Amino acid sequence: MNHSKTERGQALILIVLAMIAMLALTATAVDAGLAYTERRQAQNVADAAVLDAALAKARGQNDWQQQAQERAASNGFNNNGATNTVEVHSPPVPGCGGQPNPYVGNTEYVQVIIRSVTRTSFGRAIGVQQVNHCVEAIARARPPSVQPLLFGNAIVALKPNQQRTFWMHGNPRVRTVGGGVFVNSSTNCGFTSNGVPDLITPSITMVASQSCPQMVGPGIVYNAPQVPYPPNFNLPRPTCTQNATKVGNTLNPGRVNGSFPPSGVTHLNPGVYCVNGSFSLNGNDTLIGHEVVIYMESGNIRWNGNGALHLSAPTSGPFKGLLIYFPITNNSEIRINGTNDQLLKGTILAPASNIVLLGTANTDSYRTQIIGYTVEIGGTFDGIVRYNDEENYDATVPPMIELVR
Repeated sequence: MNHSKTERGQALILIVLAMIAMLALTATAVDAGLAYTERRQAQNVADAAVLDAALAKARGQNDWQQQAQERAASNGFNNNGATNTVEVHSPPVPGCGGQPNPYVGNTEYVQVIIRSVTRTSFGRAIGVQQVNHCVEAIARARPPSVQPLLFGNAIVALKPNQQRTFWMHGNPRVRTVGGGVFVNSSTNCGFTSNGVPDLITPSITMVASQSCPQMVGPGIVYNAPQVPYPPNFNLPRPTCTQNATKVGNTLNPGRVNGSFPPSGVTHLNPGVYCVNGSFSLNGNDTLIGHEVVIYMESGNIRWNGNGALHLSAPTSGPFKGLLIYFPITNNSEIRINGTNDQLLKGTILAPASNIVLLGTANTDSYRTQIIGYTVEIGGTFDGIVRYNDEENYDATVPPMIELVR
């Protein structure tokens, strides 16, 4: 078949037009890719800058805006006004394009807005000289705060994953007043009861979705958020600069290596006792101490018998409300066989230890908060755990920063 010169000319024109279209598409794709890369980089820089500013603000530094500007400049966004601007706000303002956000006016949040320009290479041929970008990032900057330990629960089992982290067995009768029970285990049956236990408490809060047996009713909460383990609050740091000294039947505060209390001691003077050894009471032993901290650097606690035990925590100072403390490095057991002549006033904090409560106590025996790795209440335990924040230890929660947008 023969084609005329006119047809061949038309085909050439179509080919040229198609090539121009392909070149235009390619050019657009190149410019779009550059623009996307620029926007992505601006967003990454805004995220990093707002976290720097939030951390500085949470720490109480006055140069938090400068911190954000310096982080942005180190990544190529130097706030020069020509190709980019970097804004730092606290509280946040309406964002890109004046869009509102739920954090406007809240001084606990920091906002970084970056506006930048991508110069086009091929888009100029069709009148597009540049692509404008606006990105923002918002972070929460919570300063350090002093808070009740573990939401003010009276009894806490911290172990994050196992059955029977809070275990009641036998025929115990337990009451908590002023605070509930918190079980941090994400494993079903983290809260387990056997026998005929009797527990009356304002609330039972569990991370798992099932207790054994399953409980329902007011105050029973499943699927609660898990708290970090080890704890994310600042643990106390008691120290002893000298050895404890004995005068008659009274012990002065300091370091004790070996059995605690030493033989013949029935009274403790106010202060911190750093113990490396077992803390044992038996028979008709008596121990009375007010304004004291028992810091069990190593060794366990085992109390039995029918003697008098009256211990209370400091009412002021850095260890206000802290009665017995096992550091995270000491996982020895605490076993208390309560008696009717017992008063414990102040927090028992043993985040790596198993705490076992037995025996019969009077109504004021446990004016405390009990925090252990696991908690076991058994036998014929009969007692009330009364939590009052004023009598217990509050911890400093460190600054928190969180990227929210």
